[in-house]
Amino acid sequence: MKHLIKFTMVLAIIVAMLVGCTSKPEPTVQEVLRKSYQKCQSIQQGHYVMEVRKKYMSHSDTTLNRYTCDFKKLPYDLIFGKAFHYYDEDLLGDWRYHFLYTGEEYVYYKDTTGTIILCDLWADDIIAGRHNRTFYQPLTTKSCYPVPSEASLADSTYTYSMSETKLDGKSCYLVDILGTPDEEPDSIFGMQTIRYEINLWIDKEDYLPIQYSIAFDIVEQQDTMYQYDEFKLLAFDTIVDESRLTLESIPAEVKLKDYEPYKEPEPLAEGTFAPDWSLPTLAGDTISLADLKGKVVLLDFFYKSCAPCCAAMPVLQSLYDKYKDKGFVMLGIDPIDDPIEDEMADFLAKRGINYTILFSERELAETYHVSGYPTLYFLDREGKIAKMHVGFGKGMEEELEADLVKLLEK
Repeated sequence: MKHLIKFTMVLAIIVAMLVGCTSKPEPTVQEVLRKSYQKCQSIQQGHYVMEVRKKYMSHSDTTLNRYTCDFKKLPYDLIFGKAFHYYDEDLLGDWRYHFLYTGEEYVYYKDTTGTIILCDLWADDIIAGRHNRTFYQPLTTKSCYPVPSEASLADSTYTYSMSETKLDGKSCYLVDILGTPDEEPDSIFGMQTIRYEINLWIDKEDYLPIQYSIAFDIVEQQDTMYQYDEFKLLAFDTIVDESRLTLESIPAEVKLKDYEPYKEPEPLAEGTFAPDWSLPTLAGDTISLADLKGKVVLLDFFYKSCAPCCAAMPVLQSLYDKYKDKGFVMLGIDPIDDPIEDEMADFLAKRGINYTILFSERELAETYHVSGYPTLYFLDREGKIAKMHVGFGKGMEEELEADLVKLLEK
């Protein structure tokens, strides 16, 4: 009996040692990312449902949308790289849109009306707006962003770490990817990224990324802003109904009109009187353009999420400080933001803006033929249009000051 017990114990030890020798070590973060990238590259078509939460940089609220999408990759397509049909639902609002791309036509419709764009005629126009379309990118893009490729893994500007977690009952690798912060603000808009982070939830069973998030912390003119995007895969299947990727999938009751390209309005003519208005300030006062006769006025049409608009503000503030006692009135007009909901007082205070800001309906921007932001109108002492500038870039501060000085000297 003693010999049997000894034999059994020795056998148990040997078995344990063999099991220990044959068990696989946990993969490294690089191995997990390589397998996830390969998994995404292998997917050529599919049907998915995802939810997207977004917190935009200059807003405090979060949006929530659900996207139901069928797609098939088109390797040689230069516009989207895939055929797709997706349904975008604003879960916090009341609008729903369909977007369809066949490789030859691009269609978007809501309820019973929509627009069809022929790719061979308007490819450049489609490309210009394609950044507005939202997809579960690891599965639908050629790059599989934000899952890194082999070249990206070799980029020393990123650091990688990994832990294990569960997401909706599934065992996952949670991979954190950190970018290198900017050493100084960029020379164009004065923005500096102090944190750039990607999080990937990768299914341990098949290495499919089932959720990812992208977050930024950015400093802009002493204001630290935070942006966050989270994409969650609620369902996915590689089987796709290809009839959904054709024009025949559009319901018969939907009436499509041919695409008409946007025609940029002509600027208001110099020498003509600027359209009159009466607008509220943050303090609740009202200012009318007619009350400013005898002053040189600069109107700045802007909104808070516009990077060029924000880059222009310190220059406009400097002009105001320098010339406000010489018959110059500086006015910002915001036709986009709500003064309370969008916390405009805090936004302006952080940037040291103390010239007057007014709030208008979007119709006033249309009246002034605003086609891009910022749009700047100089008005002479009679209230006539003297000069117009669209956009803002390096070197414009000298041009604006020269225009202003010329008007003040008249």
